[in-house]
Amino acid sequence: MSFARRNLCLRLVQLALAPALAFLAPALAQGQPAPTSIVFAINEGGSGNLDAADTLFKYQELGEVVEKALKSKVSIVNARGRDRLKENLKNHAYALLLARPNDVPAEAVRDFGYQPVVSAKEPYQTLFIVVKNSPIKTISDVRGRTILTPDQYSNMWRAANAMLRDNKIDMSRETVKSMRDQAAIGWSLENGFFDVGVVNSVSGVGKSWEKNGGRVIARSRDQINMPLIASPKVSAAQIERLRAAIIALDSTESGQAILKKIGMPPGFKETPRQAYLDFLAWLGDLDIKQP
Repeated sequence: MSFARRNLCLRLVQLALAPALAFLAPALAQGQPAPTSIVFAINEGGSGNLDAADTLFKYQELGEVVEKALKSKVSIVNARGRDRLKENLKNHAYALLLARPNDVPAEAVRDFGYQPVVSAKEPYQTLFIVVKNSPIKTISDVRGRTILTPDQYSNMWRAANAMLRDNKIDMSRETVKSMRDQAAIGWSLENGFFDVGVVNSVSGVGKSWEKNGGRVIARSRDQINMPLIASPKVSAAQIERLRAAIIALDSTESGQAILKKIGMPPGFKETPRQAYLDFLAWLGDLDIKQP
C-alpha cells in the first residue's frame, strides 16, 4: 500500500472513530459500561472490490441516516465472502445487512429470522445475451452451446440455472464456465470465446449490450435488488423508523446525494417477506456437488 493510500485509510478511520469516541466518553468517564454499537454490514457481491476504507467512505452518510433512525451508534463493516457472510447471518453477527446478491439475504429472511427493511425501487433481471450475428434466437437454442456465467453458485448463476430449468434444460449437462467480471463476459462473447453470456440488467454490460448491437435472447422475472435486512435483535419500531427514513431519501437533495453516492439513485421501497420466499422458491435449492 502506498504512503498516500495509508494516510487516506488512517484519516478515514480517524473520521469514523471520532463520533464513536465522543459517544463513549461520558460513559467511560463515569466508569459505566461502554454502549454497544449496531453492526451494519455491506456486501457488494463477487464483483465488488471495495476495501474497508472504501466501504466506509461510500456508505458513511447512509450510516448516519441509520444512526439517526435507530437512535444508536452504527459501525459499518465490509462483509465479503459468501460462506462467511452466511455463517455470520446465521449467528446474527450483523444487526443490518445491505447486499447486492439477493439470494443470501433472502435465505437469512427465510431461515435465520431476519426481517426485510427495504430494497431498491429498480429491480433487475438476469439476461442471456449473444452477439448480433449469433444463430441462437431463444433460450431453447442454448442447449449444446458454450455458456459463460458470473461466479458459480452466485445469485446470478442460480437465476440462470432456474431460467434454463424452466425451459427444460439441465445446466449441469451443459458446457458452462464462470467469470467474476461481467464486463469480461461481454468481451468474451464479442471475441468469440463463448456462445452465450449471462449478465445483470443493471450492470454496465447489461445496460449497453443492445445499444452496442448485441442481442438479449431471454430475460428473467424481476428480481429483488440491493435488499436491506435486519436481525431479530432490531425491534419492530426501529425497523419502521429505519424504513421510513430510507424510503424518504429520494425526497430531499441531501438524500438524493446519498443515494447517488451508493449507486442507488432511484431510491428504495418496502418489499414484503413473501417476495423473498417466492424468489427463493423460484431459484430452487442450491445443491453444491462436491468434487
